[in-house]
Amino acid sequence: MGPVNGLELHGIGKAFGQTQVLHEVDLAVRPGEFVALLGPSGCGKSTLMRIVAGIETADRGTVRIGGADVTRAHAATRNVAMVFQNYALYPHLTAAQNIAVPLAMRRLSAWQRAPLLGALLPGTRAVRRTMMEDVARVAEPLGLTPLLARKPAQLSGGQRQRVALARAVVRDPSVFLLDEPLSNLDAALRSTTRREIVEIHRRTGAATLYVTHDQAEALTMADRVAVMLAGRILQCGTPREVYEQPADLRVARFLGDPAINLLEAEAGEDGAVRLEGRATGLMTRQRGPLTLGIRPEALEAAPEGWPATVTAREYLGEAQLLHARIGAQPVILRVPPGLAEAPQMHLRFDPRDALLFGADGMRLPAAEALHA
Repeated sequence: MGPVNGLELHGIGKAFGQTQVLHEVDLAVRPGEFVALLGPSGCGKSTLMRIVAGIETADRGTVRIGGADVTRAHAATRNVAMVFQNYALYPHLTAAQNIAVPLAMRRLSAWQRAPLLGALLPGTRAVRRTMMEDVARVAEPLGLTPLLARKPAQLSGGQRQRVALARAVVRDPSVFLLDEPLSNLDAALRSTTRREIVEIHRRTGAATLYVTHDQAEALTMADRVAVMLAGRILQCGTPREVYEQPADLRVARFLGDPAINLLEAEAGEDGAVRLEGRATGLMTRQRGPLTLGIRPEALEAAPEGWPATVTAREYLGEAQLLHARIGAQPVILRVPPGLAEAPQMHLRFDPRDALLFGADGMRLPAAEALHA
């Protein structure tokens, strides 16, 4: 890949003491692109975010923003705006003043920022007036105009988050960094603020890197999803690609709620893949033990198929989850809530919805996993 006029990470490595946190991470985010960095707590994603922002320094590798190498550059010199999980608002400042902080740091001298003396210096009032005009401009589409005179303690969690977003937008950054920005909000606010963040991203056109452990956020908001586990990016692709075509078993296990069903299968000398001795309709060039992956929504009850014993049911309102066993192997399937509650049933799936993984855990490409 050639140079990207957005954000580029090449071979980023980082250790804390004897613990290696990041392992040769490569990632590129183009201007106007929204990339979600998705992984569980402790996988290294926030450390990577802090390295991009300049808060941490990589042990090795290169960080480029707008084509320039900023690996050793001070955080203040990078045109990066970061939104933190805890909002990081100044409690003694109003919402408007919090939003204006990056503008003050950029447009006013240290003397002009002084509380009493600054107002007396030539040009200060004119600069502050244009700053407040810019604050009003970004506050209006976020619904913050009537709240600008309030201090953080007088705002709800969702309002504080929007103030933090407005503070990031007002500086017109080359790169947006959002570190778990919705984790402190309730479910209804998360859904609303998700849409607001996507809309802000579309208006600004900045390269956006969004750190989250929430699959719903990553899959619904991002143009591409980078799945990180144990300090490595295992796969980066569109939401559909990483969900429907996971690179390996680790990605397959991590994505999906409920988790994908992973079943022990066998490819005979004829190449036919069998589950519990029954043909699956899949063929492969490999032989021997394989892992068959089937999403819960791809399994269905049928008049004939694999005999299964239901062990538990979870009612979800619009659907129910059935916990069952095919032979000794546990599976979960999502079915309509009115399905008969018989303890015995038969299950089937379309071979086109199944995934095959080799003994090394890697997904077999389409050329090696064929439908009979």
